[in-house]
Amino acid sequence: MSTAEMPIAGSYDILIVGAGPAGSSAARAAAQKGAAVLMVDRRQRIGVPVQCAEFVPRAISSYVNFSSKCIAQTVETMITHLPDQRSYEMKSPGFMLDRSLFDKELAASAVLSGAEISMGTRAMKCSQEGVAIERGGKHEWVRAKVIIGADGVRSSVAQWAGLPPGRTTIALQYEVVLPHPQNHVDIYFHKDYEGGYAWFFPKGKTANVGIGVVSHRTSSLPNLMEGFLNRLIDLKKMGRIEIIGKTGGAIPCEKPRQTVFSNIMLAGDAAGHAHPITGAGILNAVIGGEMAGRIAVESLARGDLNHLWQYETEWREAFGASLSYGAFKRDFLEENWNKPEIDFESLIRKTWVGFKEYYEDRRKK
Repeated sequence: MSTAEMPIAGSYDILIVGAGPAGSSAARAAAQKGAAVLMVDRRQRIGVPVQCAEFVPRAISSYVNFSSKCIAQTVETMITHLPDQRSYEMKSPGFMLDRSLFDKELAASAVLSGAEISMGTRAMKCSQEGVAIERGGKHEWVRAKVIIGADGVRSSVAQWAGLPPGRTTIALQYEVVLPHPQNHVDIYFHKDYEGGYAWFFPKGKTANVGIGVVSHRTSSLPNLMEGFLNRLIDLKKMGRIEIIGKTGGAIPCEKPRQTVFSNIMLAGDAAGHAHPITGAGILNAVIGGEMAGRIAVESLARGDLNHLWQYETEWREAFGASLSYGAFKRDFLEENWNKPEIDFESLIRKTWVGFKEYYEDRRKK
């Protein structure tokens, strides 16, 4: 069947591609204002597979409602460990989420607000006819006045807008059985974890253990993880490591990029809204998604797609400076990581959010 012959699946005010935190937040915000919203996702089940370290700051509860069932445990502090064996503690109140439940609740909230959702649905291409989708082996057109791309770091919608692939780090994560409870998260730096770090995030009876590195070191991740797990046996007095899950993926780590193109908007990882140093992106996805959905409806009410640029203005005011500064620090980190004359501990102090030295350049600007 040629694209010209494909049936029309429906016409909507807003089509959202991706049913993660950004997409569901956008769908809920738009549907609450009365827009006809369709959210599609290529996966068969929302929130699965989980590709996330699942730690969020406690402030997220000010921006989105979710039940206590989504919280695996609370966290009070972050301990950063440097290769010279010194450790540094900072207050870091947050939650370890069950991301699959969290994502399902956000999507359910969007549907209860009036949005439609179609799982197992792939957005194929965009044209004047609308967006070609594939679901159940059938190809159809969906007509939409505004398209919101919330389809992750390898965003198809971003490609439609003409954006090249963004800069990323690559992470590998295991879920392991946790023999002893703890209420802090651990961050580990090592010269071998180029451009990144390792983490140990407790979530009740299990913990997320991972390593992220610059993309050209991806092939080293399995060996690095094996070495890290062996270290943890001693560090955490675990006796043995029992792995019950594995995941991984790319994380945006770039300076802020353009997110509005004609009738297309980008949110969440598709917009590169993860922090370039920490990789944290859930809170920005929720905040940015809500902005995108709300402003899309405002634009349609005005009959003026130029109003979509208000989204670019709002998210930059909310967290753009943090992302820009993080990108500046990432450039410095990667440029100096392998220089023999650079003191590694000093480099980490200047480029990790847990140290006061990270913020010194911001004060100078």
